[in-house]
Amino acid sequence: MFSLMSSSHNACQRAAQLFITIATVLVIGKVVTQVPVMSELEVAGVFKAAAIVWFLARLAALILFYFFACYVIEAIPARGGALSFAKGIAEPLTALLIVITVQALFWELLSPFVDSLGKTIYHSSAIILIVAVSIWFVLRAYRHATYLVDTVAKLAGVITGLIPRQKHDCPQCGAQIAADARFCNKCGYQAREANACAACGAAVQDQKYCQNCGATLGNSTAADN
Repeated sequence: MFSLMSSSHNACQRAAQLFITIATVLVIGKVVTQVPVMSELEVAGVFKAAAIVWFLARLAALILFYFFACYVIEAIPARGGALSFAKGIAEPLTALLIVITVQALFWELLSPFVDSLGKTIYHSSAIILIVAVSIWFVLRAYRHATYLVDTVAKLAGVITGLIPRQKHDCPQCGAQIAADARFCNKCGYQAREANACAACGAAVQDQKYCQNCGATLGNSTAADN
């Protein structure tokens, strides 16, 4: 158990280090692109030096993001509930984000060199890959959905428990009892009759007449109305 906690802690530390590194790479890359000379230099007569630097910074950040995601997934405890659901979908979600970002990133690099046919082929390939990873994501979400359902059910139970039940005073001893209680839990006074028609036995609510046979109900149910 302690080894698992230590492993999770180490994964969290590595993830935090990588997150800071990603942010640093992007900030430095953006700062470098603001240097005036970077907007004047050209590479291969097509790209500005600033564009190349910003491309490399985003590519490096994307590679670091992959390792960051791996450590985050490792750090998520598989204890059931929403965390297990998150751990289950984290891998395909990471792949989907990377695929979407990579295809957009490399298109910036390739777009000056491809014609309309190349553009169609590239975008079609990207769409097929994105759809394939999306299907993987949906299947994984379906497989782990039971964890999320259990969490929602538990949360609903907690919220229901926080809602105060309606109460009233017992006519005999004055103690507070639930509005739907048949007996006082302090003195045993019968606060409500059984919710059944005395004539036909049909289930009834707080009403004056039975909806099944029309009989007049007892004093307690009638009085409640």
